[in-house]
Amino acid sequence: MEVIKLLIVISLLQLCCGVQSAPPKPSPGVLAWTKREIGAFFSFNMITEQLVNGNENLCLHGDATKPLPSPSDFNPSLIDLDNWLDVAVSYGAKYAVLTAQHCSGFSMWPTNVQQATGFEYQYSVKNSPLKNGSFDVVKEFVDSCKRHNVTPGIYYGLNENFYLNVASGKVMNTTLSPGQQNVTQDLYNKIILAQMRELWSNYGELSELWFDGGCIPGLEDAIGDLASELQPNAVYFGGCSKTNNLRWVGTESGEPNYPIWSTATASGRACQYGSGDKDGTVFCPAETDTTLQLFDTWFYLKGIGYRDLNTLKTIYLKSVGQNTNLLLNTAANSSGLIPEMAQNIYKQFGDWIQSCFGTPVTKTSGSGYNLTLNLPKPTMITKISVGEDQTDGEMVTSFTITAQTSGKGKQPVVSDGQSIGNKFIADIQPPMMVSSITLTILSAHDTPVISDFSVHECKD
Repeated sequence: MEVIKLLIVISLLQLCCGVQSAPPKPSPGVLAWTKREIGAFFSFNMITEQLVNGNENLCLHGDATKPLPSPSDFNPSLIDLDNWLDVAVSYGAKYAVLTAQHCSGFSMWPTNVQQATGFEYQYSVKNSPLKNGSFDVVKEFVDSCKRHNVTPGIYYGLNENFYLNVASGKVMNTTLSPGQQNVTQDLYNKIILAQMRELWSNYGELSELWFDGGCIPGLEDAIGDLASELQPNAVYFGGCSKTNNLRWVGTESGEPNYPIWSTATASGRACQYGSGDKDGTVFCPAETDTTLQLFDTWFYLKGIGYRDLNTLKTIYLKSVGQNTNLLLNTAANSSGLIPEMAQNIYKQFGDWIQSCFGTPVTKTSGSGYNLTLNLPKPTMITKISVGEDQTDGEMVTSFTITAQTSGKGKQPVVSDGQSIGNKFIADIQPPMMVSSITLTILSAHDTPVISDFSVHECKD
């Protein structure tokens, strides 16, 4: 009877205080990833060279009139990975992901899987004229990341491989185009595992592994086991892993819809993409991937044009400022360098982030359901940033922010919302003169710990 009474009291306390069921906790690797906030996505592969000649068909299958580009076509003579990482750092990237193998099947490292598979994979940098076949792009990328204090990640295209006539993860039963190789599904699966073992064994610890299009049915266990063996601390985009999964936010526009939760519903090995679920069963934060080039263009295309600084500001506020990481594409041209115009825009973007959020007017932190921040003097503010300590999970499910504007009257609500997660940024438009602001948590899974509550005076 006493136990029943105790349970009733606990239930009533949870109800009156807005406390809900305990949320799932993140692994240390996933939690560290959320705090990096901005990543660089380097789209560079055989398709970069082919787009110069208007060949955009490297991912199409079943048309024997479209030959596979020769390895001799890949020769970015000015390639400089430090140039790439300099640009990434200029806009605040703390991690980076390289397209080690994209849809053409061209490998950006000197792959050698013949002993493991019986198949000689002849479509890689070692078969190209770049530095006489001696330039390992993946190694140069990882080494440059280390020099720039950026954690490296690898993109590997499981589902598309034009060299091996693979689409949607399956070897196609079609007439081969010139240059394509005839393999069985079983052999292709062995090649995948052998190449992943190379990538995950030979280049040190990786922070993120990217599987575009998700995992291949039937290989989930083998890939998951290999990941656990070789890269246990990495996070995984696109499923395949047993743990440490991320999810796609559901759009490549850079402007996902709020609220966005750190938790989501499990879907096989992955988690359901999109905005997530405040009552989700797994801690599976979202990543917003988007391009600088116009029209969702990932690989460098001359003359396509770039998005402007104001658009990037909006993207930042709607990605990082709505509890997702921002993975911003950074496309080198066919010579292997980031174009100067793009460099300038990235630098402007990074300068704006630093000037706006680098040094807050004032900040505080603490646990509980109410937190007040008193400004040294009445100040015109444009941004308010709130972040949770998510060590024990994402707690807050609704909140308001009020401000003391003048006198001692009622404090107006300047912002409200549902999810906070790693970061929520309130964009105060028009700017407001305030002397104090108060964060009130209306509902939460448990007592929230606010790691950052800060006011910013941005020159927008």
